[in-house]
Amino acid sequence: MEFLSSIENSGFATWVRESPSLLAYTLFLALHTIGLAFLVGFTVALALRLFGVGSRLPLAPFASFFPFMYVGFLVNLLTGLVLFSTAPINFLSNPVMYVKLGAVFASVFCLLKLKRLVFSDLAKADARPVPANAKTLAGASLFLWSVALVMGRLTAYSRPVVIASVIAFVVFAVLFLAVVFVTRLGSRGEMSGQRA
Repeated sequence: MEFLSSIENSGFATWVRESPSLLAYTLFLALHTIGLAFLVGFTVALALRLFGVGSRLPLAPFASFFPFMYVGFLVNLLTGLVLFSTAPINFLSNPVMYVKLGAVFASVFCLLKLKRLVFSDLAKADARPVPANAKTLAGASLFLWSVALVMGRLTAYSRPVVIASVIAFVVFAVLFLAVVFVTRLGSRGEMSGQRA
């Protein structure tokens, strides 16, 4: 606790937290948001393409998004550490923070596996159908980023708001998965009807 307290009370953390300057907390929060836009935005574009949205677009050029995603992740890591330094005791005593970090790292893991699976041979990326496990990884990454974004927002709120929001998010996730499941069952039924 002493170590965390010394970080929180350091001159830099105090300046970031308390300075009215736009170059303090506002700048780091804005950079954190911009990093998310690059990382999550390109992930969403890639996932949607793997799901068949814009299927006329070639898949291979999507590999060029990865350097931007890496930069976005690096910006988020650095700005996240700065923002964390403003209240480390509060963040580490908040279970929502652990869910957020777990979702972030799990999503990045899915994204790296997806890159290896789909883009290991760029010449073949558009010559074959999208593998089913690539769609699974893309869906998992989208879900995990949704969790990370919601939990990241909830770190700023009191416990009752967090509990109500988590319950609402879980209900939404269950409903979303139910719709996906029913849609898949319907499309399988149509396909078997066409074969008959």
